[in-house]
Parts: sequence; C-alpha cells; structure tokens
Amino acid sequence: MPFSHHPLPKSPLSFQEWMSIPPNDDSSLSTRSQPVSLVQCLAAKAHVNEFWTQRTRPDGRLFTQGRATKVVFGMLKHSAGSALVSQIDGEGGSKGSKILAATTFNIGQPSPEQPDEGEIVVQLSGTGGRNIGADSRSQQQQHHWDTLQSWLQRTLEQDEGMSQSLNLLTGKSCLRLVITVMVLEDNGNVKDGALLACMAAWKDTRLPQVGKDLIEVKGKLWWKRGTGPITSLVNRNHTVVKEIEKMNDGSNDQRDYRISLTMGVWVHPTEHTTYLLADPSGDEEPYLDGVITVVVSLATEKLQVDHNGKVPLTPNDIALAAKLALARAKEVTTILS
Repeated sequence: MPFSHHPLPKSPLSFQEWMSIPPNDDSSLSTRSQPVSLVQCLAAKAHVNEFWTQRTRPDGRLFTQGRATKVVFGMLKHSAGSALVSQIDGEGGSKGSKILAATTFNIGQPSPEQPDEGEIVVQLSGTGGRNIGADSRSQQQQHHWDTLQSWLQRTLEQDEGMSQSLNLLTGKSCLRLVITVMVLEDNGNVKDGALLACMAAWKDTRLPQVGKDLIEVKGKLWWKRGTGPITSLVNRNHTVVKEIEKMNDGSNDQRDYRISLTMGVWVHPTEHTTYLLADPSGDEEPYLDGVITVVVSLATEKLQVDHNGKVPLTPNDIALAAKLALARAKEVTTILS
C-alpha cells in the first residue's frame, strides 16, 4: 500500500499552523517509536539532570534499581560453553546491552610457580553501540574495549578456585581456558553484563576430567574415548582407571561465581548530596561524576571495590554500594546456582 502524504504548502506556514496539521493516517507509521524531545536532542545533559533532580531516571527506574537481566545458556554449538546476557530497560523494552560469551580450552603444562593451576585468557571485542563513528571516536571506543578486557582478565585471575579447577595433573598438565566475549549491543554498563556472560559461559562449560575423559599414558594425557592402543590400554588398566575416576568424580567441582554491580556517582548541583545510580544506562553514563563497581563472590561474599571519578565517597556511600551489590548477587544466584 503506497504511503499517503500531505501536499506541500504553496507558502511557508507559521509554527502554529504547522503544528495543527493532523497526523498521517497511514497505520504503518503508527508503530514508530515516540519522538525524542527537543531538549533531549539539543541539551541531553539538562534532560538527564532534570530526571535526576526529581529522584527518578530517564527510563523510569529508581536510583537503586537495576535493569532486569535474561541469560540464555548454550547459544553456540561448537564451544565448550556459551551464554547470551540481555538487559531489559526500565520501560520493559529491549534497549539494554547484549553480550555473548563462549569458552574453549586446550591442554598444556602448568608454570613451575603455579603447578596446580591452569590459565585463564579473556578476549573481548565489540560490534555495536558506540563503536560506530569517526576515526577518533572509534579509537576511543577501542580503548574502552581494551580497558574492559583488562578488568575482566584481572577479575577472573583473582578467582583462585577457578584457576585450580583447571588443574589436571599437578605439575604435569592443566587446561588453558579461553573466554571470548562479544559485545553485541552497548546501551550502557557493559561491565556487569560482560562479567555475568563470562560466569554464565563458565557454568555452561563441562571440563574434562582425568579418568572420565582423559587417561595418562607415558606422562601424556589422551582422550579416553580413543581407539586402537589407547582403548586396549584402558582395558588392561581397568583397576587403575577406576581409582582415578574415584578421585575425579566431580564431587569437588564446586565453582565460585563472581557478580558485579556498577553504580554511577552523581552529585546534586544545589544540595551537593551524593547519590548512587545502580546499573547506569547509555543515556546516563556521559553525565556521571564517577563510577563505583563492587564485585561479589557468591561462595564467600568477599567484596572487591573499584572506584573512578572526581568525587570522593564516604564510608556510608561505600556501605550502600556494598549492600546493593550483595542484593544483586543474591538475585543472580538463582541464575547461576
């Protein structure tokens, strides 16, 4: 059906006359999103601050309210584990960030300094959101991805339980776990979503175990499901294999997961009061006075705090941030438990 349209006026119209023109009757145009206000286009900071001063946010959330999160496991067929994390904005739409993570592994030798630990490598890249623009903007965005990748690497390396679960034979063999993270849509706070995607992909990953999947032959590990001499060797050493399986039955595979909550720091311009905004959106991030991220270990509830910005935080501010992060961790426990 062709578009219906209003004929162009022969002479310029006044603003009041232009506003009095009725909307187009074409129903296909009624599904368009609501128009963006003039203030939002020309004075985005003033638009956001107007909401903040009213103790609310552009998407209708409270200061302490994060976006809902959806996790889908097993997204990729040819990976050891994978997961897709999607954030839902405060209005129930799909304008949140989307991050995909996948794991792969290979067998190698541990370092002499850490004979009972494996290696974790994080690789991150982005495809959407603020990754589009001029060369200078693209370089800035690439720096953003590099910084996020370094933070993920440090956060996961500090998880000793995760590194030790990659051990196969102490001093002989271990796993090198590679976690590939792809930011599909960047609509604010990809930090929390990226870490959750890593944890969800880690939950979806089944690690090989000596005895069940692997067997040691002359100092080397081989897949137990092999053929030829490996199969006959397994049959001849059935008792030995049973003992190895007893020690590697998976009962000790108690994985710890780390969940983060990032909060924006905003100071009221007239009251000079500091507020924390949980899970800042892409509309809010450019106008924050600082950012604080709290990482929670689900197993021990130990906290790791990172703070950046020009506004110093009081002990009460940090205590509130920790309380919100612990509440977020309990919420995500149902996803990863």
